[in-house]
Amino acid sequence: MHPSDARREWTGDRIPSDLFALYCFDAPAVPFAEVLAELRAHARAMGELQVRMVEVPGGLDYPYWTARGPADDDVAVHEVDDYESMLDVLSGLVGTRVDVRTSPWRLHLFPQVTGAPRGRRPALVVVLQMSHAFADGVRTSALARDLLSGTAPPTSPPRAPSPAGMLARAALRLPLSIPRVIADGRRAVAAEKQLSDPSVPQPTPGRPLVAVNTAPGPRRIVRMLVCDAAELRRLGTVTTGALTAIGAALSAFLGVDELSAEVPVAVAPGTSRNSYRNVGVDLHCGIADPAARAAAIAADLARQRTRARHPAMAVRARTDDHVPAPLLRFGTDRLDLSVVPPTVTGNTVVSSVHRGPADLVLGGGRVRFTSGFPGLSPVQALTHGVHGIGDTVTLSVTTSPDVVDVAGLARYVALLREAVTSR
Repeated sequence: MHPSDARREWTGDRIPSDLFALYCFDAPAVPFAEVLAELRAHARAMGELQVRMVEVPGGLDYPYWTARGPADDDVAVHEVDDYESMLDVLSGLVGTRVDVRTSPWRLHLFPQVTGAPRGRRPALVVVLQMSHAFADGVRTSALARDLLSGTAPPTSPPRAPSPAGMLARAALRLPLSIPRVIADGRRAVAAEKQLSDPSVPQPTPGRPLVAVNTAPGPRRIVRMLVCDAAELRRLGTVTTGALTAIGAALSAFLGVDELSAEVPVAVAPGTSRNSYRNVGVDLHCGIADPAARAAAIAADLARQRTRARHPAMAVRARTDDHVPAPLLRFGTDRLDLSVVPPTVTGNTVVSSVHRGPADLVLGGGRVRFTSGFPGLSPVQALTHGVHGIGDTVTLSVTTSPDVVDVAGLARYVALLREAVTSR
C-alpha cells in the first residue's frame, strides 16, 4: 500500500472518509433477485474488487492488498418506503466506514423507492461504498461503472507475500529508506523554491473560519438537488456553474461575503490509488453580477489547476514515499485533530466528477442520475458533491445535524436551488 493511502486508512477511525457513489435507476423490469445475482456475478469477475487489506507482522512495513473470496455481505439490501426514508438511511451510512481487513467496498441497494427525482415510477437506488485508502473519486466512479455494467474483462486479484515474505521485504527496505528520505527532503526543498517563483500561480490565501468550519461530530445528514447540466453551463463549465451557485447560496446562508472552496483537482496517476490535490478557490461572493463572478471563479480555478499539476508539486508530494511505515504510523496516530487552525483552505469542499454517458442499465431500468457525498473533517462540517451522468447533474450537500439542523439544511438547499435556477 502506498504511504499516502495507508495514512488515509490509519486516520479513518477519527476522520471517516469513505466514498459513496450513488446511482438512481428506474425500477428493474425483472425480479429483484435477478438484479442481485447479476451484480454479485459482476463483482466476482472483477479481481480488483476481490481483495482485502493484510497487515505486515508487527507493522514493520506498509499493508498489502491481497486476494479474498466473495462474501454475501458484500451487498446490503435496505427496504425503505420512499425517497425521504432512503435519504434518512443514507445519512446514517455516510458516517460509517468499511473494514478493509475484510473488503474495501460494500454495495447498498434500495429497491422500490417511490418519489425519487426524474421519474414517476419507483426507482432502484444503488450506492457503492468505497474506502478512500483504496480509491479516489475518479477511480471509484470507474469501478462503479464496471460493476454496474458488467463490461469489464475478468481479472484475477493480486496475492500478497506470505508473512515471512513480508518481513523479508521489510528488512530489505528499511536500511534503504533513510538515505531515500534524505534525498526526498532535498528534492522537496528545491521544489519549494520552484513553486515560490513568480511565474508559478500562488495558492489562494486561506480564509477565516465561519460557522460551518467546526467539528461535525459523528452524525450526518445528506440532501440532493438534481438538475439539468445546461442550467449550470450557462456561466461556463458545470464545475464553474456549481461553484458560482454554491458561493451565492452559502454567502446568503451564512451572511458572509468572503468565502472560498476546497476543490480536489485530478493529477497524473502515480503509485498511489489517490491521484488528486486539494486547492483553494476564491468564490468571489462580493461580485454581484453572476457572469462576472463566474468568470473570476473560472480564472482562479484555472490558476490553481496549473499550480496543482506543476512538476514541482509532484516532487513535494513524494516526501513520504520512503518514510518507514512504523515512523509514519507513529506520527499519524499522534496527530492532534482538536487543534483549530486560524484559516482554512476552503470554507467548504466542492468535489466535481463527471461519470460518463447516461447509458447504464440495470435489470432493464435506465439510470436517472448519480451523486456522491464528500466526507466531513474536523474543520469542515458542510461539503458539496457535483456529479454528472449524461446531461443530468446532482448537487449534493453533506453536513452534521449538530452544526446545521434539518430546518437550516432545508433553507440552505432552497437557497442553492434558487441560485441554480435564477441566473
